[in-house]
This record gives sequence, structure tokens and C-alpha cells, in this order.
Amino acid sequence: MRVFPRQVEAFRAVMLTGSMTGAAEHMHVSQPAISRLIRDFEAEVAMPLFDRRGNRLQPREAALLLFGEVERFYVGLDQIGRAAHDIRLMKGGVLRIGAVSSLNGLCMQNVMQSFMAAYPHVTIIFDTESTDRIVDLVALRHYDMGLVFGHEGRAGLPSETIAQTEAIAVMAHGHPLADRDEVDIGDLAGYDLLIPGRRAPLRMRLDRAITQSGITLNMPFEASIANCCQLAAQGIGVAIVDPLTASDYRDRLAVVRLAPRIEMDYEIVRPPQAPASILAEAYCSAVRQAVSSRLTSFGAGRE
Repeated sequence: MRVFPRQVEAFRAVMLTGSMTGAAEHMHVSQPAISRLIRDFEAEVAMPLFDRRGNRLQPREAALLLFGEVERFYVGLDQIGRAAHDIRLMKGGVLRIGAVSSLNGLCMQNVMQSFMAAYPHVTIIFDTESTDRIVDLVALRHYDMGLVFGHEGRAGLPSETIAQTEAIAVMAHGHPLADRDEVDIGDLAGYDLLIPGRRAPLRMRLDRAITQSGITLNMPFEASIANCCQLAAQGIGVAIVDPLTASDYRDRLAVVRLAPRIEMDYEIVRPPQAPASILAEAYCSAVRQAVSSRLTSFGAGRE
């Protein structure tokens, strides 16, 4: 016996509509096509299933028993469809994200609302940590992804660069350096400098540049990059920061390019040997778009 799915579909359509004409409309085919499928189906199961009464078909007992089995099969298909729908919407899913503060604001302002609207049944755990801490927790699979600065010590984690840019100098409007197009690190020796904490990837690269320039800093102030921007906007000093954080304060800060260039990357890191997650990929895609749009509008991308 070799029953074809199309024959079963025609049989079910006839049982549901009660006629060849109704089945043809249901399946969007011609009535002769339905007649042929039903005839072939009866031949395969080796028994008549209907009594013909004009245009209508009267199902026999065998047809009613067989229809019960067919309906169980279609209920199973419906369950598969619902499962696929739930997977697509990630109903009941959990997404665990660790992000550095520079990407925290962007996610809250430009990503989270639309993402939660698209995936309303997902539980999101969103923490703000340092790059080092995020990398460690991603390696332990505590996070499904980490949004971090480019980091040399990623412990072999899969990573993706989502944007490349450069560190910038920011200061209050009216500062003596505010009208320059570019400022050399050596020019900062006579000013109060606001710099990231010692374990920040930007700080490590900044320290190397300062050492190579042979300058002595004038009582530097260490803080988070966001706090450096806040203090610079208040006229307390010159901050060396990343463009994404500075973009949150664009109306309050003068932005000046820094020489020598201190290259910076924003990256996504993932747990080791983890299968691709539909939910994580959707969030990463939204972050990529938001980062690109913000840097473009701020004029801070890097070729």
C-alpha cells in the first residue's frame, strides 16, 4: 500500500465539506482532480469509502473510522506548527546579557523596547559589568552573550566585531582645546585629565600611548567612562572616552580627535561551543544596527 499525502488531504477535505465541490474549493483545485484523488485513495486502501448520492458523498463506516486516524495526524501537524510558532517567538525563552556601560545606554534607548515588543514572552536578564567580568561570565555560560570593548584576553571565546572606532577627547564648550580639530596627547599635560579605570581596555591602551609620549599627567581623575563624560561636561577636565558613551552627552561636550590614534572595537562574545540561538541572533542583529546608526550619526566610525 502506498498512500500519498495529497490523497489523504483530499479525503479529509471531502469529509469536512461533504462534497467534491466543497473539497475542490477547500484545496483550490478542480473537482475532477478531487475525484481522481479520492478514487486513487480508495484503490490504495482497497475498500470503498463513500456512497455517491448525486453531487454529495455519504461516508461509509470505514471512512468515519479512517477519518478519526487522519484527524489525529493533522492534530499532530497543528501541534508542530504551534511549536514552531512558539520557537520563532521564543515563548518562555530566557536571554542573559552582560554589557559594558558604554553599550548599556544604547541597548536601553535603542534596542530593548522594540526587541521586547517583538518577543513579549521572553525573560531578559541584563547586567552591566566590566569587560573582564563579562568575558569571565560568558566563558562560564552565565551569559548567552557579552557586549564588550575589544579585548585581547577573550579566553578563546567566539567573538564578532560589531564596530570599529577610535578614542576621542571631550571637554566642555569653552575649554581652551574645544575649538581644535585634533589634540595630541602631549598637549594634555597641562590639563586635568579624566580617564577610565585601570582595568578598562581603553585605559590600558591609553597608558601605552602616554608612556610612549613621555608626558606626566596633571593629577588625573579615574572614573567610569560615563562619569568622565559627566565631569568633562561640567568643565572639570578633559576626558578620554569612547564615542558611544560620548554620544549620550553630545549637546554638552566638545569632541576633538586624539593623536596618536587609539583604536577601539565593540565586540560580541559568546560562550564556547554554544549552538546558535535564534533569540541571541535576533538581539545581536538589533545591537549591530543600533551601534552602526549611532556611530554614523555621531561621525565616529573608523574606516
